[in-house]
Amino acid sequence: MQSYRERGAFEKEGAQLVLIGQATPRHAAHFRRRQGIDLTVLADEKRRSYKAAGAKVATLNELVGPKVMAKGLISSMRSRQPQGRTIGHPAQLGGTMIIGRDGSVAWSHMSEDASDNATPEEIVAALRGI
Repeated sequence: MQSYRERGAFEKEGAQLVLIGQATPRHAAHFRRRQGIDLTVLADEKRRSYKAAGAKVATLNELVGPKVMAKGLISSMRSRQPQGRTIGHPAQLGGTMIIGRDGSVAWSHMSEDASDNATPEEIVAALRGI
């Protein structure tokens, strides 16, 4: 949800933040309500967008290895929000993509493990470089 909190910086660069989750439309709507976010959340229960983007399915170490657990604990303490219930394939990793107006991928960061997420600063820098 760090990206949601920083969405103003993305919008300042002319970008719109959209989330895609491996969920049903009902789960996506529940997520929006539970998180209290005013944001487009798309549902991709079959994970077609994940496959098209090249997102990988994590190994056990990429999900719960020491590095991942340490970063997850720090993140939960900072946000004061524990990890919620996983919907969909528990080992599916995601990523961040900037899609151009023409539909092409202008920039992407695909997660190497469960703790590997693009920072808002990296995303803003990528937006500025496009």
